[in-house]
Amino acid sequence: MKTFKILGLLLTYPSQDVSGHMEELKEIVLKEGILDSKLQTKLLAFMDKLSSRNLMKSQEDYVAMFDRGRAHSLHLFEHIHGESRDRGPAMVDLAEHYREKGFAIDSSELPDYLPIFMEFLSLCDVAEAQETLSDCVHIIAVIGAKLKRKKSDYAIIFKAIESLSDSEIDQEMIAKAVAEDAAEDTSLDALDREWEETPAFDGTASLDCAACPVAVPPASAKSVPSNAQSSQ
Repeated sequence: MKTFKILGLLLTYPSQDVSGHMEELKEIVLKEGILDSKLQTKLLAFMDKLSSRNLMKSQEDYVAMFDRGRAHSLHLFEHIHGESRDRGPAMVDLAEHYREKGFAIDSSELPDYLPIFMEFLSLCDVAEAQETLSDCVHIIAVIGAKLKRKKSDYAIIFKAIESLSDSEIDQEMIAKAVAEDAAEDTSLDALDREWEETPAFDGTASLDCAACPVAVPPASAKSVPSNAQSSQ
């Protein structure tokens, strides 16, 4: 279903290319109708707002939200393995899973990038996509909840992705993660310390989690809207 890919595309760095094709993307979402009506209405409103905003301002907000710190990282294994040595094999396994399904990514792209993951799911049948998404939907739900607390418009995309899974979300886990996020020092100095103090490949994982073993995407999902038309 192309809606999966479109949701991922909306999470890539804002570009004129995406904004210029927004009406086309909205038509696909409406035609497929796989989101419930309330979520669909909110998603379409987000798409309208994104396409009408000043592009530079959208890009600045995007960088501030997703590229500074790990709380909202779009690389899913970042939330599971952090910088531990386990992340490398997980990447290899995921990339191999993509290849087995005939989905090739550029060697410069990381397979755990959420927009790429969503593009991969768009190539699967709905049942398989839902099952695969369930492996990591709890992470997506946590990111979305943090964004909602910060009143970010992007929260609706994560809610829409969450709704496409057939898994029940652990609300206690979500509440705990949001509470910890609220108490976290998010100053620029704290962010600098976070990146400096985390030892690379220290053999420890940031989360004790067996999810997300099957699918995750690349660091530059620059897929243009026209490519969305080629997804199933």
